[in-house]
Amino acid sequence: MRKILPLILLFQFLLLGVAEAQEKRTVVGRDIGELKNLRITGRLIDEITGDALVGATVTVRELNKTEVTNTNGSFTLILDRAEYILEFRYVGYETIIYPIVAVGEGRINLTMIQEDFTLDDVVIFGRDPEKNIRSTEMGAISISMNTLKELPPFLGEVDIIRSVATLPGVSQVGEASSGLNVRGGGADQNLITFAGAPVYNPTHLFGLFTAFNPDVVNDFTLYKAQIPARFGGRGSSILDIAPKSGSLTNWGGDMMVGTVSGKASINGPVVKDVVSAQLSFRGSYINWLLNSLNNPDLRTSQANFNDINGILYGEINENHNLTYSFYRSYDDFALASDTTISWTNQSQSLRYLGQFGEKASVDIIGFHTLYDFSIFNQSGINNFDLTSGIIDTGGRLSFTYQLGENNRINVGADTKRITIQPGELTPSGNGESGILPQKVQNEYGMESGFFFQHDLEFGEKLGFSYGIRYDTYSYFGPRTVRQYAENLPLNQGNVIGERAYADGETIQTYDGWGPRTSIRYSIDSKTSIKAGYNKMYQFIHLISNTATIAPTDVWKLSDQFLRPQIVDQYSLGIYKNFKGNIFETSIEVYYKDIQNVVEYKDGARLLMQNHLETEIIPGQGQAYGLELYVKKNLGRATGWASYTYSRALRRVITPFEEEIINDGNWFPANFDKPHDLTLIGNYKLSSFTSLSATFSYSTGRPVTFPEAKFDFAGNSLAFFRNRNLERIPDFHRLDLSLNFQFQGEGKFYDGEWTFAVMNAYGRKNPFSIFFADQPGSPPQAFRLAILGVPLPTLSYSLKF
Repeated sequence: MRKILPLILLFQFLLLGVAEAQEKRTVVGRDIGELKNLRITGRLIDEITGDALVGATVTVRELNKTEVTNTNGSFTLILDRAEYILEFRYVGYETIIYPIVAVGEGRINLTMIQEDFTLDDVVIFGRDPEKNIRSTEMGAISISMNTLKELPPFLGEVDIIRSVATLPGVSQVGEASSGLNVRGGGADQNLITFAGAPVYNPTHLFGLFTAFNPDVVNDFTLYKAQIPARFGGRGSSILDIAPKSGSLTNWGGDMMVGTVSGKASINGPVVKDVVSAQLSFRGSYINWLLNSLNNPDLRTSQANFNDINGILYGEINENHNLTYSFYRSYDDFALASDTTISWTNQSQSLRYLGQFGEKASVDIIGFHTLYDFSIFNQSGINNFDLTSGIIDTGGRLSFTYQLGENNRINVGADTKRITIQPGELTPSGNGESGILPQKVQNEYGMESGFFFQHDLEFGEKLGFSYGIRYDTYSYFGPRTVRQYAENLPLNQGNVIGERAYADGETIQTYDGWGPRTSIRYSIDSKTSIKAGYNKMYQFIHLISNTATIAPTDVWKLSDQFLRPQIVDQYSLGIYKNFKGNIFETSIEVYYKDIQNVVEYKDGARLLMQNHLETEIIPGQGQAYGLELYVKKNLGRATGWASYTYSRALRRVITPFEEEIINDGNWFPANFDKPHDLTLIGNYKLSSFTSLSATFSYSTGRPVTFPEAKFDFAGNSLAFFRNRNLERIPDFHRLDLSLNFQFQGEGKFYDGEWTFAVMNAYGRKNPFSIFFADQPGSPPQAFRLAILGVPLPTLSYSLKF
């Protein structure tokens, strides 16, 4: 017993020492005698790279209060003079428990280190785990790049646009398709912004790749129900992509080599702790794959793409910072070596974020965007060069004032000028071409908006958000406009004159109020019900006879013939978390009423058309649906399942019988797919190995089949009666990937290897339908599959 007693005393002493260490608190601030409303600021960065940790959560245990770090990794807490325990959490990083004593205004700067996952479950939340329950936001989904990297890569790397398409209510028309269809809206009804600047064609190689390098993306948020009042100009959704700024403390970078593309980036301090820079480049070398195909046209084709990003970030002080972002992407595709199609996205933005005192902040951004495409034919006969483009320049001022802990207002304004060059055709080939020069008139427009939004909570049960946006639009010259006879269809035969408008002269104006509102009622801490209403105006339209965005599509501004699209959306949802927020679920229903959607007359000619009003018809649209979402956040196995039942319908009724489509009945839109199911899973086999899978199923999209054929002037022509009453076969596909992480103490093989198989069971999903004449019968339909076999890819990436 005498020998055991000293050991017991020693053990008690060690326990007291540990307890004392745990209770040791950091004193924050300088004691100035204030007792309440002490402003504590701070910043979280990666311990190794120095990158700002955006979207990390800071929880004050005693107050059950959680704040989220901004784009600089900074946060602000308003506390009383007291002792607190702070919890810092970020997905993929070790949680920090940080006891403090707040005695005055002060600052906390912390570094976080990435978590080394073990086989046991690790509970890590990279955001407020109950945000989906407590927030008044509906249909807003944010995804960090850490989450995105757990999905199977597409041709060797993660893909932002395709990842968004796995969410409920979001779809694409098929493989190798660009653009998104959100809750029954067309691809042109989505505003996609990168660093605050709009992007008009978000893909490479006709939709095979996203045009955004994932290494420079921090996170992205999709708004598809209750859209904040600061956003306008599109009818269905906003996809806001936030770039990653470089480290202010250390130089580092990333590299990746894949089967068909590679990329590299470097970032670090230009002026330590003040200014950082990031430069990234990505390019393709897919031609070896094309050259190995059996199809002779593809074997003689060439495809290339590249994109470059540059980001400068500067801290004026802890409350004010500036970010400059430059982005450029380029594509060219030469079909059978005689026709080259190319397109370019280019944008620049400058953003200022400032915090004034404890409650006021300001966000100012200016941007300039350029999008152009060209088709260059050098077949030797009728050589030509066809070009088109868009210039979009504008800015936004947003002011936020915190009236209380759960009471915030946001007011501001935005404006932009849009110039569209619809098309210019010039002959090429040393004067041997039989093509005559032709240019479609440029279009000029100005969009502006003023907005107000108020978010507040009444206790723990009730939350309310309401706002309004006033949109104004002007369409102006120079332009020559046709005049048509009244009460007759708009066509060539009914032209009675023309009017020329001078440079800057107003041709047409539109305006309107767009209210936004949502309400949340919490049944308990894990369950809430939300309802919302949204009204949006859209003054730009995509003129296309295809179901997906193509580089040759024409963008068209609203004018005196084509009115703006107006979308009213009603939403209702129930949200519930289970088992300590490990599982989150939601059920949402919605209904949309859409005015002035663009439909096309039979046989419409859209390319190089100076008077599109003779080829298009305004129609009505409606969309409705049910969305189910189940997500598992934690554990060795994570992932989500989403199912959407939705309908997107159109109707065209005019006073003129020859313009009525399908006898005035409702018919499916080109992208209507009633059933859409996505299953995503990620399983950690060990600390350094994971297996991912994605399964997708959707109803085949609508298509119009010919019912008969007839001879005209010696040609056999197809006869079409009704539009979009048939469907292509259903779509389904399984993608798999295996990821290995190697740690070799600085040796050359440090990094990650990813082996992926797209279309694992070789499904021949139809991308499009074409028709071939068959003697004695109507033209027969044949399917074109872009990816009809399993496609394996291998990529290697490392950080330095």
